[in-house]
Amino acid sequence: MTVALITLATLMPLLMLAVFLLGRCWQRLRGDEDAMSAVSMQHFEIFQTGEFNEAAVETVKRRFRVLFEHGGELAVEATLRPGPHYIYQVRALAEIGTDAAGRILERQLRRRLSDDQLEQAWYWIDLAASLRLLNRQESLPNLLRCSEAARESPLGHYFAAETMCILGFAGYLRQAETSLGRSALRLVHRAVEGLRFGVQPHLVLEARLGELLETAWDHRPDTVAPLLVRILHEALRLMRRADHLRTLLLEESAEREAFDWQFSRIAALEPAMREYLKDAAPRMRACLATARGDALADLLHALYDLRIDAATELLPILKRSAEHRPLMIDALRWSRDPAVARWLRDEARTRVAMQKRSRSRLQVESPVQPSIAADIAYVNILRSLRGHASVETEELLMLACQDWDPLMRMAAVSSLGWWEPLKQGEVRDCLAKCKRDPSPEVRQTARAALARLGERGSLHWFRQALLADDPQQVAQAAHFIADEGLTLLWPELDRLLDVDHEDVVLHAHAAVERLAEEMEHARTRSA
Repeated sequence: MTVALITLATLMPLLMLAVFLLGRCWQRLRGDEDAMSAVSMQHFEIFQTGEFNEAAVETVKRRFRVLFEHGGELAVEATLRPGPHYIYQVRALAEIGTDAAGRILERQLRRRLSDDQLEQAWYWIDLAASLRLLNRQESLPNLLRCSEAARESPLGHYFAAETMCILGFAGYLRQAETSLGRSALRLVHRAVEGLRFGVQPHLVLEARLGELLETAWDHRPDTVAPLLVRILHEALRLMRRADHLRTLLLEESAEREAFDWQFSRIAALEPAMREYLKDAAPRMRACLATARGDALADLLHALYDLRIDAATELLPILKRSAEHRPLMIDALRWSRDPAVARWLRDEARTRVAMQKRSRSRLQVESPVQPSIAADIAYVNILRSLRGHASVETEELLMLACQDWDPLMRMAAVSSLGWWEPLKQGEVRDCLAKCKRDPSPEVRQTARAALARLGERGSLHWFRQALLADDPQQVAQAAHFIADEGLTLLWPELDRLLDVDHEDVVLHAHAAVERLAEEMEHARTRSA
């Protein structure tokens, strides 16, 4: 029984793998298996087959026990090397279960084991899962200290979920003003967000999510707390999905009762949370002038999440400071002030040689080093312009669609088609040309823009993607449709809610809910 539980717990992140990769990171992993490391391929294979090499773990355990007897911790730690065998080594240490084994695992958190972002994310998850098996409360500070990099990795949702389930995590939510307390709050946000991207609903039970949110709420600071704002915003989005998440649990009455109990605690806070978020908007805008560093970044993320128009405060700051400039420009997407659109366009023309770049030959891949300095935030400007419809905006975006760097072309193309074109013929011709772009990412983005405008060929292409035999391809298409706001494909997503494949239903439901939220926001914006 113990071995079965250990196996289940260790494999949990693998069983939760597919959605986040298929959603937000699908372009990065777009079927190019040759670009994927052996470690990442190994984890994908474990996920697909459900087979874990227990014999390899037993072999490592026997070797480690001998090393512990003769050389101690240092001898064991010296044998740990990154690679496909690493998962078996950390699993063996977890099953040995001694304090020495726990200390070795904690020290591994400080190592950068790979330059490959996805591979390193797997190493972090393997370590977090192993420390969760040991249930070492004393490991939490180490997990929280390394959480910034792990949290923002491609699999950060799952690292957050593993860490939250360790006994004693709630204690750090009572210390919201401390560094570790803020790290804990960021992990809660990441994990709750992850429930929209494939983290299994068992997290609600194992982390006692309702109780964690209660703790965070009860120990909120007196001043406005952007991290708490983001968590409450995600919690309210989660409430919309509660009934569907509940159906994914096993037919165990005890599990469903526990799930309902946790959600009842969130529901009890819902009126107060809504009032808090309503009051938070003006308070956060007022804090922008004095906020610095991480506090400013948290404010900007919260403003973006809540789609708050803070142009009056942000434009003066942008003119005198470069700190968190990309985040500020992202937040300007939600402004209705015509001066914002003018500023964004002028900033792009002044700081980027757009005409010159449009005359160079189109490249298939972006250069290793960014072709435009990060402090210019050109990509952010192009994406933010999708919230500012005008003839001038369309002209600038069409020029950027001719940039030699595919990253810039993709950003520009992705901002077209969100409103009925004012320069109808020119915009459609531009997008049709981009469908023949040498870069597959640009072609896909152009196809999505045309689908937003109702072009039949592009809509048919996405419909066919939803009819694929491979459930992973269907999930990938569903998330892409939601990402790109393809509301004309809503009926096709609705039909997927009745199929027999649980994962497809999960992803289709997530996509439908996101489209519904976008429609609500659009109605509110136009009111």
